[in-house]
Amino acid sequence: MAQTQLMRPVALRPGDRVRLIAPASPFDPALFRAGQRAIERLGLIPVVSREEFSRDGFCAGSDEARAARLAKALGGEETRAVWCIRGGYGTGRLLHLLDLPGLRRHPKLLIGFSDVTALLLELARPGGFVTIHGPVVTQLPRLALSDLRWLRAMLFGMQWLRSVPLGRARVLVPGQAEGRLVAGNLAILASLAGTPFAPDLRGAILCLEDVGEEAYRLDRLFWQLASAGLLAQCRGVVLGELVGCKPPGPARQALEAAIAALGLPALAGAPFGHGRRNVALPVGVRARLDAGARSLTLLEPAVRVEKP
Repeated sequence: MAQTQLMRPVALRPGDRVRLIAPASPFDPALFRAGQRAIERLGLIPVVSREEFSRDGFCAGSDEARAARLAKALGGEETRAVWCIRGGYGTGRLLHLLDLPGLRRHPKLLIGFSDVTALLLELARPGGFVTIHGPVVTQLPRLALSDLRWLRAMLFGMQWLRSVPLGRARVLVPGQAEGRLVAGNLAILASLAGTPFAPDLRGAILCLEDVGEEAYRLDRLFWQLASAGLLAQCRGVVLGELVGCKPPGPARQALEAAIAALGLPALAGAPFGHGRRNVALPVGVRARLDAGARSLTLLEPAVRVEKP
């Protein structure tokens, strides 16, 4: 697929209002309050409605209610960004309830990861806009300071961030590749295979992470993506953290072996995912991976800066 440049959301400015939403599971109120304060320290004004604190089984309200809140947040003009409070489970259940083509036409900063993967990738399809695979609100209190600075610089368009901080990432397969940056949770990506919302990974540099999975499940999830043909035209892979996956050694080794078998340029152990490190990655921007040099370079900005 030819590279299609996506629209870029407007960069944030100090004093901007940011809508906090719970599109999936309920959240811990104490962690939420701490995350809310972290957003205030960034110079932003967090806005949250009472409905976000709803509970309906394992979700933060019914599918219809969460979809309506999400659509209103993304379409509303009173806030400049939408920041997901938590992942968990349930975002994928909303996709068929949303006017996705309509939402794609109105770029707005959307920040989240894990279960939010499905929404991030849907809005970053052709005709859509760049989304941010980054820490949810309840992760902010324990986020590494360096990653918080990187996130702030990205959201505010303070500088054109180019070299993604990859920490101690290791080389799985040397080589170079250029393509669209696509980041997400392995289990969520696999759950979308065979649905109308299956991810388009053609021409992608795919960044993967997961949490709490057994070694055999990681292998099965990756095999599902591969056997569905979704990885056939990927150009490179970057594996992030596998927090709580067990046994730790075999879990990591199983997934790394499956990735290496693709023969694409690949890195492992990059600092993004469910741990203390979660480097924000702009979904949909062009990027260059040089696995041998352990570098991932953004070739275009994630946001556009408007004059005051």
